[in-house]
Amino acid sequence: MNAIGRPISRFDGRLKVTGGARYTADIPIPGATYAAIVHSSIANGRTVSIDTTAAEKAPGVLAVFTHRNMPRMNPTPKPWSHLHPHGQSYLPLQDERIHYAGQPIALVVAATLDQATHAGTLIRVEYEARQPVVFGPQTARDAVDPPQFLWPVASSVGDAEKAIAGAAVKMECTYSTSDRHHNQMEPHATTAVWDADGALTLYETTQHIFGTRELVSIVLGVPPEKINVMSHFLGGGFGGKAYVWPHILLAALAAKTLNRPVRVQLTRAQMYSMVGHQPATVQTIALGAGKDGKLTGIRHESISPTPVFDNYIEYAALVARSLWAASGGISTNHKIVHVNRNTPTAMRSPHEALGHFALESAMDELAYATGVDPVALRLLNDTQIDPHSGRPFSTRAMRTCLTAGAARFGWDKRTPEPRSMRDGRYLIGQGMAGAIYTHWRWPAKARVILKRDGSALVEAGTHDLGTGTYTVMQQVAADTLGLPPEKVSVRLGDTRLPASHASIGSATMANAGASVMLAAKAARDRAIELALCGRNAPFSGAVRDDVLISDGRLVLARKNLQITYAELLARNGLATLVGDGNYDPVEEANGPKAIFSFAAVFAEVRVDPDLGLVRLNRFLGMYDAGRTINPKTARSQAIGGIIWGVGQALLEQSETDPMLGRFLNRNYSGYLVPTNADIPALDVLFVGEFDEEASPLGAKGLGELTAVSVAPAIANAVYHATGKRVRDLPITVEKLL
Repeated sequence: MNAIGRPISRFDGRLKVTGGARYTADIPIPGATYAAIVHSSIANGRTVSIDTTAAEKAPGVLAVFTHRNMPRMNPTPKPWSHLHPHGQSYLPLQDERIHYAGQPIALVVAATLDQATHAGTLIRVEYEARQPVVFGPQTARDAVDPPQFLWPVASSVGDAEKAIAGAAVKMECTYSTSDRHHNQMEPHATTAVWDADGALTLYETTQHIFGTRELVSIVLGVPPEKINVMSHFLGGGFGGKAYVWPHILLAALAAKTLNRPVRVQLTRAQMYSMVGHQPATVQTIALGAGKDGKLTGIRHESISPTPVFDNYIEYAALVARSLWAASGGISTNHKIVHVNRNTPTAMRSPHEALGHFALESAMDELAYATGVDPVALRLLNDTQIDPHSGRPFSTRAMRTCLTAGAARFGWDKRTPEPRSMRDGRYLIGQGMAGAIYTHWRWPAKARVILKRDGSALVEAGTHDLGTGTYTVMQQVAADTLGLPPEKVSVRLGDTRLPASHASIGSATMANAGASVMLAAKAARDRAIELALCGRNAPFSGAVRDDVLISDGRLVLARKNLQITYAELLARNGLATLVGDGNYDPVEEANGPKAIFSFAAVFAEVRVDPDLGLVRLNRFLGMYDAGRTINPKTARSQAIGGIIWGVGQALLEQSETDPMLGRFLNRNYSGYLVPTNADIPALDVLFVGEFDEEASPLGAKGLGELTAVSVAPAIANAVYHATGKRVRDLPITVEKLL
């Protein structure tokens, strides 16, 4: 078998289950000190006075920083970009203003974490407080137009309003989703170490080592070549660790001031106000269609909260631009409300997961309004041309996802009427939804080193988030070099390695993986060149196309000659042979085809009619994410994404106190996530084909796609079971009783 396509277990699995994998806070740093952050208890106003006298005298305390003595920072760059990924533009401990509850107002550094934490409780603060602005139905009415953030805020193709107004069947509904937090198993942590030459090393929980280096360089005024960022393992990222948050800058400046290593590790509660979250949305969708269910017009509008100092937009309406065809036109728009909270950020799956709940719930409502089966309705509105750009899709296996998924799920056995299916006293409901996910194309570099012992080393500045990146990069290099995977080792997560993009947007396999393939190919080609033209060339006189690679050997079949990599390097007196890969794709928007990943998902729920409890009975996901590099790790991604979607549908919500402006449930006892008992056996299939437009590897984004349409499929199943349409996530007991 080729290495690509094999269900290989994770290369780093044994390290993780035996405790050998060092996460950021596990790395021992000689002489490290510990910092604790003190937070504002108000959400809007300013600090009138901060008395740090008692804290400074507390045992073990080395320094107490406030806005009065924290070194000044350079402003963050505008506009926001993936190159300069500041989590929020408002910098910590630079002035007396308070913009959100939980904002840092002091940093205590001590010999131990307990000493720093205790000293923080001794600080006395007086505030001038003002009533906070929080997000809700009232403030949503005051939404404003934002500047462009990632994509154009509004879009229009055709005349959607005219098409909807003239449609035989038209509907307009409002859907809402709750604030949610990432809650990664591993909390955010930073250890900052300066050396005698003024160079900074950051041991960091990040999905973007090079972006962290770039942003820290700008804000601290340190040349990027004097900053090194390391992140070898992450205990979950989900987008929240892709950006530079206040604690990183505080740790770096405190370490520089004290000339001592400083470690900051956030508590679970601090992760609710320090490192972003997914903002709530209020979305309105209007659909126009013929009596046969054929869409004529779509209008999708979304409102989301953002802080008073930033303009983060959750592009929930993005999905309506390209998922289904509408003959008369499609229009989308986004608005924001400035409130007293920290800056939201990307969370699996940003934009798409929220927008799909609204759009695919509305499509289910249209199916009932027209009497057209939900699967048939989507087949009727499927398209091979992207409605937004007018370009053909590179590949789009939506019809396969729908038809094969329906057959495997047994959709034809479903009776369409709500409350028509039972199992004893329980109501049974079945629902489905389609999905589309943006494909990101970013530059990436890698290096592959063939060694004299016949092994190979991959070096790339990308990351492993717990998804199996070490393993799939090993497979890509092994496949290209003709080596067994166990002969390939992989180094990731260090800015001293070849530069790569952030591990976000489900982009790592297609882009960073492509750079590894190109680097391995370059090393392989150099070996072939040596065999043809090097010292005592064994294949002298042959042509390149006659040379095959297999099992670590170069083979010239027509002359029955072969030589191993090890023998070839030894013959030429070389210790290593190096190949560099530089993948520099055209941005997707500028390519000849529109590139997306697609899915269709099917859910069956069991609802207790007396208690309103919803339980997921079974779930099927059918995914078109191009070529599957490792079916085992891909299945793990799909299972994780489905579970993530179950949380969105039934459990997760970060509630805000309207008077205090702070998130209330700041731990796992108050913020509910799915457990093993909530999840039945999950059925996952991959139906994609090699997509040459997406990547030289043929792969497209998978990880976030799998979380996208779980919530609407479950919501549609709940309606089928109960006859109650819940348009506000999560679907909790009180909404069904």
